[in-house]
Amino acid sequence: MALGSTKKFTLGALSVVALAGAGGAGLTYALTDAPDPAQFVVEVGQAPTVTIDDPQDVLSPEDEARMLRDAERLDHPAVVKELHYLVFATNHENVLDSVEEYVRDTYPELIGNASNDDDRFADGTAIIGVGLDPRQAFAYYGDDVAAQLQVDYGQRDEEVLDAMKPGVRDGNIPAGLFAAAKTAFDVEAAEEYGFDQAKGDRDGLAIGGGMGAVGVGTFIAVGTGVSRWSRRRKLEQAHEDYKAVTGEYAALSGRLDEVDIRANSLSSAFADAEMRKQWAEVRDRFLGYHETVSGAGGIGDIDMTNDKQVLKNSKKLREAAESVEHVSNAENNINRMFNIDNGDAATRRTSLTDLREDVMAARVGVKNNQLNYELGQLLESINWLDANPTAPNFMDEFVRVLGDYRLLLEQVKKEEFSDVKEYEPLRRPAVYDRDYYYFPGYVTYASMSSWHDSNVRAHEQAQSSSTSPGVSSSGFSASGSSSSF
Repeated sequence: MALGSTKKFTLGALSVVALAGAGGAGLTYALTDAPDPAQFVVEVGQAPTVTIDDPQDVLSPEDEARMLRDAERLDHPAVVKELHYLVFATNHENVLDSVEEYVRDTYPELIGNASNDDDRFADGTAIIGVGLDPRQAFAYYGDDVAAQLQVDYGQRDEEVLDAMKPGVRDGNIPAGLFAAAKTAFDVEAAEEYGFDQAKGDRDGLAIGGGMGAVGVGTFIAVGTGVSRWSRRRKLEQAHEDYKAVTGEYAALSGRLDEVDIRANSLSSAFADAEMRKQWAEVRDRFLGYHETVSGAGGIGDIDMTNDKQVLKNSKKLREAAESVEHVSNAENNINRMFNIDNGDAATRRTSLTDLREDVMAARVGVKNNQLNYELGQLLESINWLDANPTAPNFMDEFVRVLGDYRLLLEQVKKEEFSDVKEYEPLRRPAVYDRDYYYFPGYVTYASMSSWHDSNVRAHEQAQSSSTSPGVSSSGFSASGSSSSF
């Protein structure tokens, strides 16, 4: 067997597996919409391409041949396009670090999807494997695969990894990986899980018994049912998106050249290459929607009185509205930076007020005495700038203060917020985000503190679970989980 072997094999098709639903019973169920089993049906299609990745030659040729034969017996959910079996002889403690490094080096096309740039696995992907030193079972997925098969962290992921452990623990890696894949791809189990979860949500609405007329009336008002609520909310969102697109697209288009000139005329440290790159991307995406918005058969031709037609076009409306929102946010951010850059005293003072409030919140939250002292020194500089908004050296001092604060916040992150694992990467706003401030990479204390609170909650949840969510040291994250054995 060649060193670091990879074997690829395409399987045949499998018949469709259908799910039968269950009817509700009792007055409470009669008054609410029961979950529709059709909502949770997992479409079955062509078998995925199966690839065996064994970079450190753990498996024998016989093992690999057996794994390919066994794969023919898996269910074939249509959402899965690529199945990778991955085996490490040695790996990082956080096995996703090893998985990310290997996939980036070997299959860069499996990184990044339509919604997330370079920080998630590609749609249609399933990576199931084991690391032997330290011992870690893992299964990671593209977001679409995890959503349909209900195998994200906190769903059926524990069942998948528990199925793997007996085999890999006994040294029978082919059996362990097959058992995990079989559990993950079990179409009927995925359908039943989704249906049972929705049914459980519905059952939760039916609290208490012996309802009188008032109780029944109250329950009817509250318990409108999961599917009806979901449909209504989707329609509401589509109408909001239609209003935003048809009401703002043309006006924003008319101002686009002016914003573009301002973005490219900023002379301070605000205007780095990353900011201009982000602006160019969101501007070009916006311009690409011209035909979708104004062309024949586009958004303007949707009959918004026809619910069926509205729902059919809801995704198109959402994407166009998001583009409008991004350009609007970028316009506000660029205009603010342009005004600061060009000496507008009112805008400078408003921005200093926001900055002062964030620094003061940091001083209250930070326990380290030295960091607290340095934050106090920074406040003095901010107060000087506030008293001298038209000073000739304002921009130099302002940029220096922002740079110092960014460095201090990195220390705060290291000293104050490293008590738990980073279950989610710290999001750094782009120029098209509402909470963008001065330049790419700048994160406020308020945002950092909220991120830490989320990590603490995830840590507490992980302590009560035998699996760990997919978050790598680099900030890359994945649907699915890992577990020691």
